[in-house]
Amino acid sequence: MNRIREWVVRILMICALFSSVQAAQAACSSSSGAGTFASNNSFTVGTTAEQVTATSGFTCTGSALSLLSTNTVTATIASTANATGTSARLYNATSKQYLPYIICQDSGCATPVNVGTSTTWSSTTLLGLLGLFNASDGSLPLYLKTSTGSNLQAGTYTDTININWAYHICFVGVLGICSYTDGTATSAITVTLIVTNFCYIDSAPNVNFGSAAFPGGFASVTSNSLSVRCTLGATYSVNLNSSNPSSGQYRQMSATVNSVVNYLQYQLFKSDTTVWTTATNASATGTGLSQSIPYTATVNASQANVPAGSYSDTVLVTVTY
Repeated sequence: MNRIREWVVRILMICALFSSVQAAQAACSSSSGAGTFASNNSFTVGTTAEQVTATSGFTCTGSALSLLSTNTVTATIASTANATGTSARLYNATSKQYLPYIICQDSGCATPVNVGTSTTWSSTTLLGLLGLFNASDGSLPLYLKTSTGSNLQAGTYTDTININWAYHICFVGVLGICSYTDGTATSAITVTLIVTNFCYIDSAPNVNFGSAAFPGGFASVTSNSLSVRCTLGATYSVNLNSSNPSSGQYRQMSATVNSVVNYLQYQLFKSDTTVWTTATNASATGTGLSQSIPYTATVNASQANVPAGSYSDTVLVTVTY
């Protein structure tokens, strides 16, 4: 009778040990995650889709043994802070603008996961499933990709993805026995993208006064305009700096005649008829589209006659934003 009792006690002790080891190897948890897009100017953001690998904050650990069992992790995109319908969006509180983006399970973003829908990772081995936890923090990664076609102001655009997790995983315990664990968790992923200002000089056409015998014979040129394209809402200025020295209020074109440098005075006027000197920049606010900056070029008709020749000046256009 005493031997039977002793045997029962030993069996119970082994079972208790098995249960404690099994529990120690079975672990899934969640924390906050993050997805940070590279900082880009508004034109790059508007024309080129960018993808980033986000940390989901969901992790699982278990035995390295491989079992022929089906293990699954399901993520439901419960909501995002700035969603419209089933589409996720980044938002800038200053400009009150949105940038749509998509959430994907795979790195190729072949199948987007809409807000309110679920995606599942499945593997017939625990080792295979755990191999998917390869985000930078060891969590299950999500892939985020921006949409194109936007005309955004500079600033920080953010969103928060709220995820509900459900898992059904066979963790390996003593003697390689499989014991399924089912559980749920939640995590929040903060998504960030910084848009910066940028400007292009789309067009800076040459000015041609034609030919005349005397300074007073040159007509003003009014058909020319600079074309500048700057980020929506960006303030910018345009400076025109001549390669030749100025003479009083006038810019000068030069020509070398018989080894002597001669100058022909001219001036550039802004659209408001004020003189456009190197110290009086033209200013504007960007629209994200090409903007025309008109000006008038006029030869000083009252200057003294100069020798015949081909006179020119090179004007450097500088846009500061």
